[in-house]
Amino acid sequence: MNFLTLKELASLIKTAIQSELFDDYWVIAEIAKISCHHNSGHCYIDLVEKQGDIIIAQMRATIWARNYRHIYSRFHSTTGQDLTSGMKILMLSHIVYHEVYGLSINITDIDPSYTIGEMALKRRQIIDQLVKEGIIDLNKKIPVHPVMQKIAVISSLSAAGYGDFISRLDTNPYGYRFSHTLFQAYVQGELAEKSIRNALRQCEKHKDTFDVVVIIRGGGSTVDLHCFDSYLLAKDIALFPLPVLTGIGHERDETVTGRVAHKRLITPTAVAEYLISRAKFFEERIDVLGQRLMGGTNTVLGRGKDSLKYLTVRLERQSIQNLTMASVLLRKSVFLLQTQTLSFLRTPSVDIKKGEERLKGAFTALIKHNYQKLREFISTAILYPKHMLSIRSKTLEHLEMKVSLLDPVNVLKRGYSITYLHGKTISNTALVEKDDIIDTRLYDGSITSIVQSIKERTDDE
Repeated sequence: MNFLTLKELASLIKTAIQSELFDDYWVIAEIAKISCHHNSGHCYIDLVEKQGDIIIAQMRATIWARNYRHIYSRFHSTTGQDLTSGMKILMLSHIVYHEVYGLSINITDIDPSYTIGEMALKRRQIIDQLVKEGIIDLNKKIPVHPVMQKIAVISSLSAAGYGDFISRLDTNPYGYRFSHTLFQAYVQGELAEKSIRNALRQCEKHKDTFDVVVIIRGGGSTVDLHCFDSYLLAKDIALFPLPVLTGIGHERDETVTGRVAHKRLITPTAVAEYLISRAKFFEERIDVLGQRLMGGTNTVLGRGKDSLKYLTVRLERQSIQNLTMASVLLRKSVFLLQTQTLSFLRTPSVDIKKGEERLKGAFTALIKHNYQKLREFISTAILYPKHMLSIRSKTLEHLEMKVSLLDPVNVLKRGYSITYLHGKTISNTALVEKDDIIDTRLYDGSITSIVQSIKERTDDE
């Protein structure tokens, strides 16, 4: 029987692969896991291809140190982003097979333009999904205050854009005062999406405190802003109860987050300028309205002065007439009041004395009546227990008498007897037979007898 050793089989596989797959191939795959060793300089990657959430292909790949420095430098300078898990790449690959480590890919180049294009496609798909759900413009429909002075800021404290934003607000040339509260979050990297969503949830807890939420960061490369192309983050902003303003990049950096926000501004400084300009516009409107109000007021006052002069003359004349008539009526009323007052003062004095006497008599009668009722109650309270005790005592004597009459000994005294058969009482003739020996209990003794005959009672007897 012919056979191969494992090494011989591995060598056969290696030879077959090298003879058939000797070229380099451009391959599209997603990075599932990446690990770069600082000491050796090598980079090890797990590559996958998915259908939905199902992995349909998986393979290991290596970027050797001699290629990694060049590939990383070119990729980062073009995209502004490191190679990370979840990223799709277009790579120039060479298939290798090792007798110990098995099948793998050596990556000799990566095309950064494909990754940028892939992100643009993903952005389009997210926007289409938000449109389909009917929520993409919800935040834009939220009414905003004419002047937005209470601002919740989501940013990194160390971000240059945050410093520019605060400086511009606080040093505005009009002296407007804005209050701003920072909710710190990462604004780039793998942790950014989760961090910004957590900051939004914190803002929502204090939604009654703020007029607007501002998400800002400095400019960056297109790929560096990929966290702002998140479906979940975009949905949170679309459904947020306060208007959300964004200033997260340069003019060319349009993200899904900027698309769903109430208003997308280019940079953090532009957001500050927008808030200041709204306050300025509101102030100018107030000035215009104030001027219009002043003009209208002057017109009304002019007309009012003319009317007031006319009314003053009429009022003066009418007042003199009214005062003359009132003076006459007042003198009559004073005389009548004096006369009636003297009459009323005499009458009540008699009524008061009568009322006092009646009241005194009523109080005396009431006291006597209640005193008598109290004495009756006390008497009743003293006699009632004795009366009840007497009644209970007679009831008890009556019960004792009934019990005594029912006592078997007293029953026997009255001439009755009790008959026993074998120690048991006999209540009817059916229990006795001829020649049975029975005992009869009397009051003063007992009699033993032998049954000679048995006669049952008839209905006639």
